Amino acid sequence: MRKYLILLTIPAMVACGSKEPKQAVLAGRYLNLTDNALVIESLDAVDTITLADDGTFSYKIMLKSPAMLKARYGRTQTIVYLQPGDSSFVEVDAKKPALSTTFTGSNSELNQNIKSRSEAFQNIWRGWRDLFSLDAREFSLKIDSISKELLAKADSAKAKSKTFAEMEANRIRYFLLNLRSQYPQYSSYLSGKQYNRDSADYSFLDRVDMNKGEHLTYDDYSALVETYAQLRIEKMNDFSEISKKPAEERLPLVFSMIDSIFTNPRIRDFVKKKLLLEEIQFGEFWKLTDVCTKYTAECSTPVYSNEVKSLFAQKMKLAPGNAAPGFTYNDIKGKQYSLSDFRGKLVYIDFWATWCGPCRGELPHLEKLEKDYHGKKVVFVKISLDDDMDAWRKMVTEKKMGGVQLHAEGAWNSDAARSYQIKGIPTFILIDANGKIISPSAPRPSSQEIRPLLDSELAKI
Repeated sequence: MRKYLILLTIPAMVACGSKEPKQAVLAGRYLNLTDNALVIESLDAVDTITLADDGTFSYKIMLKSPAMLKARYGRTQTIVYLQPGDSSFVEVDAKKPALSTTFTGSNSELNQNIKSRSEAFQNIWRGWRDLFSLDAREFSLKIDSISKELLAKADSAKAKSKTFAEMEANRIRYFLLNLRSQYPQYSSYLSGKQYNRDSADYSFLDRVDMNKGEHLTYDDYSALVETYAQLRIEKMNDFSEISKKPAEERLPLVFSMIDSIFTNPRIRDFVKKKLLLEEIQFGEFWKLTDVCTKYTAECSTPVYSNEVKSLFAQKMKLAPGNAAPGFTYNDIKGKQYSLSDFRGKLVYIDFWATWCGPCRGELPHLEKLEKDYHGKKVVFVKISLDDDMDAWRKMVTEKKMGGVQLHAEGAWNSDAARSYQIKGIPTFILIDANGKIISPSAPRPSSQEIRPLLDSELAKI
């Protein structure tokens, strides 16, 4: 069988440029705002800046060498190539970023080149079904073909900047390697076969240098490092037993495994950070004080330790026993409801949307749960995060959905979604009769844990 080598030799991050840091400026404007927060990410910093009322911003950074900055607005990411001393301007229409993004100032032609290539990446992913439906040999040939086409275009930029061309070549190679790493799982899914990680061919990852901390600026390299870490960790002795432990006991053991897998301090810090942030965001974060304290004390990458500190402090606002954030929204008939209206009862909140498959999958279980607890001191509140209110009205009406059906104006940018820090749906939250949080990540209706929890809390009223 043909070997999957797809250009595994990655050039080192170019270190040319000024010996002394020089200031570079990234300025711009976002049109059709739904939010005023813009996140700008570099290798050593993640900064959130506030857009002016007219959508303009100006961001200054000290650079020793060329860098690719990522400007994230909502779900839109714009990559900008900056050299020390540069001044670049970007304009983005938030409603149609792919069509509207323009660059002026330093390296505008190169930044347009990045945009075109990013669009090519997105188009490849849009055809994921066709790509991952190919057999292994056909997939390899397709990747080779994509590689030649993308790299040829990157090479054409050498006349403008050899540094830029090499950085783009890295980005392309890691993109292709990441596609390769996704093939076993997606291929199994599309063919209807059971995915078996142990029998899948991930050997090509062993030929990739997983200790290039400076390459974490590339999203696909970061994804490869995470995949490699997961594969190696799951093959460790006693992992099956360790995985059953609660996060506050499991994470320190997994962190020791990470130290044995990687040698680069930044890579170690990165992998640990990703695992820790996931537990903080979606797990029982209030039990992770010691883990977070130890990580931030030992972490040698300030941007990562600050990220953990910031998220943990933010999430602790939702720790059990704290007052639940209030909200006021209208139901499908226009009647207004506030959280305070339900004092004296448990409140089981479901953040959902009509387009969300897992949300819809929970609906039959939620309906049965409501019937089982009808007449008891518990109210079931469903808060839709749909952008399309008509779709919400139609589904609630046609399916005759019960409980208190509310729509959060602003959807993901609504006050409720922000105050409850919703990052994924469905999310269920349980609040006690006094308006205090019982669980900010309550069991789903389909779980075996939800009824014992409700019964226990009802007994306290």
